[in-house]
Amino acid sequence: MKRAAWLLAAALASPLALAAPDVTARAKVLMRAGEASQPQARALFEHAAAQGSGPAAYYLGLMVKNGMGGPQDGAAALGWLELAAQRQVAPAMFIVANLLQDSDDARARFWLDAACDLEYPEALQQKSVALAEGRMGYAHNEEQSFLYLKMATHAMGHRPPEP
Repeated sequence: MKRAAWLLAAALASPLALAAPDVTARAKVLMRAGEASQPQARALFEHAAAQGSGPAAYYLGLMVKNGMGGPQDGAAALGWLELAAQRQVAPAMFIVANLLQDSDDARARFWLDAACDLEYPEALQQKSVALAEGRMGYAHNEEQSFLYLKMATHAMGHRPPEP
């Protein structure tokens, strides 16, 4: 634990970190460093998200959803994640689709389709299942289901880096 804290402090104090501060990258380090640093990570993500960062809104949404670094709040988490989705963060689109699946099929489909358009593997796979089972307002279609499964398999081998 002490070693992790020392490594975290060294990383944040490095000349590279001071010369070109990437707030979201710093906040990700803090978020993963443990409970003690999560409130600071949450504050950094909130500031960066307010400045227009889609990835920061995504990570803030995850932290709020899971109660990391502050209170858990499902409605606020959905708001941050939907903001990230609007800023073209594919994993946020996928999570929003899943959060809305039981309450708003149309919006859930919208975000699942948007994530599929960005070739997000998990979204392609979920749409394949939804088409095979005729769920989420999709008509049952085995042929389309197979196509989306093929697309998901291909996308898994070309996964983009995390936001």
